[in-house]
Amino acid sequence: MKTRLLIIGIVFLIFGLVNFFRYVPIMLTLINLPFPFVHLYNVISSEGQGTHIQIGYMPIDEAINDPYWLVWSLILYGGIGIIIFEICRKRK
Repeated sequence: MKTRLLIIGIVFLIFGLVNFFRYVPIMLTLINLPFPFVHLYNVISSEGQGTHIQIGYMPIDEAINDPYWLVWSLILYGGIGIIIFEICRKRK
């Protein structure tokens, strides 16, 4: 049971980190926006000029309509919590 809980924590952590690093390029261009509810809109590609994007953020109320951001961030925090709990429990 102890090992199973640690494996679940590691899987949660990996899943959360994969999603986190998937959105890091977007987050590096932003300052003081509430992560993880940043999203792209008005993505327009133009020939020879690159791609124009607008980056906005969704308020916490919008997480009900698009819960994936909320779910993976809670899974990330849950994985961190489970691993810390298991490390503390093994030290005793």
